Amino acid sequence: MISAADSKYDLPLYPRLQPASRHDAVSLVMSTIEFKQRFTLGTVDKMLLDAAHDAESIYLLLEHQGMEPFIDLNIRSKKNSASKTASDIQISPKGIPICPKGKEMKPNGTDRKLHRRKWRCSPDCSCSTAKFGRTYYTKTSDDPRLFPKTPRDSEKLKLIYKRRTSIERSNKREKVDYKLESGRHRSTLVWYMRIYGIMICQHVDAWYVSQKDEWDKLKSTVCPSAV
Repeated sequence: MISAADSKYDLPLYPRLQPASRHDAVSLVMSTIEFKQRFTLGTVDKMLLDAAHDAESIYLLLEHQGMEPFIDLNIRSKKNSASKTASDIQISPKGIPICPKGKEMKPNGTDRKLHRRKWRCSPDCSCSTAKFGRTYYTKTSDDPRLFPKTPRDSEKLKLIYKRRTSIERSNKREKVDYKLESGRHRSTLVWYMRIYGIMICQHVDAWYVSQKDEWDKLKSTVCPSAV
């Protein structure tokens, strides 16, 4: 399910039934392509996903579709890597540059126009003779997974990513409140009819709540005895 995470009503947008054996990342590829083709009422500028979708190809796909990915980092290895640099600097599994002395460098500003982040080693580190310590730059274009446009340790990312719980609330409305799984259907078509009917109810609920004061005022005007 693709839902509107920035909606205070946790509204669903696009459901896609997938085989249980299919990996979540593969399911996402199919869903986003179909959604991009069919959803023409507006634009989507951010996609919030869990660690199951943490793959560089997913980042590249979403950026190609004009969306900025916000994906929880799935740390696969505890070893630092030098494959993303052309120097003696290594990169930790969390995307933090490591100086030749094995110390983590500290963030020292962001160039948002170039999507480039500056890192600096402490002046007392002997890895460089620079007066203010050695500096190093990471670019989103080098590795969108490790160096996303919005830094992982920023408050902005934490604030945006908190909205991912919206999909859980939306799923709860469908499965629990509207009893999606109570149906004993075998047909994919019937399952789609059921889920779309539930989604319509969710949107009607949100429409009513957002205009409840107007409806109450209209009811008191037209039928004052019913209030």
